[in-house]
Amino acid sequence: MTTLPPDNISKSETLGCIASRPWLWVVLAFVMLLSAWSVLFYIALNNQPEIVPLKHLIPA
Repeated sequence: MTTLPPDNISKSETLGCIASRPWLWVVLAFVMLLSAWSVLFYIALNNQPEIVPLKHLIPA
C-alpha cells in the first residue's frame, strides 16, 4: 500500500526551495557564466604572447 501526501500541502512545498523559485536557476547560471568569463580573461591576460618587433617596410 502506498501513502500519498496530504492534499493540504502545496506542490511547491514538497518540491523544495529551488523548484518553487525558478529565477534562482537563472541567477545561478548567470553567476557561473560571469565566473567562467573572469577565469578565462585572467588566464588570457597572464599568458599573453610575446611582443615581436616588426621591421618597417619601405613602400616601393
